[in-house]
Order: sequence, then structure tokens, then C-alpha cells
Amino acid sequence: MVTEVDPEACERTPDAVRAALQRRPDWLSGFEQDWLSAAADFDQAALAGVVDKWFPFACACATPGYLDDVEHTIKRMTEGDTEGMVFRDTEGDAYDADNNPVDAGERG
Repeated sequence: MVTEVDPEACERTPDAVRAALQRRPDWLSGFEQDWLSAAADFDQAALAGVVDKWFPFACACATPGYLDDVEHTIKRMTEGDTEGMVFRDTEGDAYDADNNPVDAGERG
């Protein structure tokens, strides 16, 4: 199971971001709309901002297995299968799906 996005999974370039976002057509569409809007104004700073905005999404798409794991977890939760899942509150304390405290070790 992949637990974190690799921040080096994608280059921080428009072409690399666009290629990585192919995995999620809805995200690709958002990137392209933002890109075309910035390009229409010939605004280099805005274009760079678009790449910066969508770069984390591209890294998520480019990290092998990351989105598959997220989608699998969402499917399990939607079906009510939370067996073995650990949830954390804002302080980092661990709980099961029934809100019972669990010893899940230190947060890494």
C-alpha cells in the first residue's frame, strides 16, 4: 500500500503535468481550463501558477499505486467495509470506524 505521494514522481513542467493528469480526465480538464485562461492573457506568472496549482495532483497520478490505493479505500468505505482501518483526529490520535481509540503506534 502506497501511503504518500512521491513529490518527485512528476516533473514540474506543463507537458509533464498534462501527461500525468491523463490518469484523471476530470483533473486534466481543470488543468487545461486554467492553462488556457492564463495563456489567453499571455501571463507567464499565471501560467507558472497553474503548473504550481496542479503539480501535487500530477504527482499523485504519477506515484505508482497511489490513486489505486485511494480508490480502493474509498470503494471499501462506500461499501461499509472499514475493518482494520485507522482514522486519526486533528491531534493525531487513532480510532477505529466506531470511534473507539486504538493503539496504532506513532504517526509517521
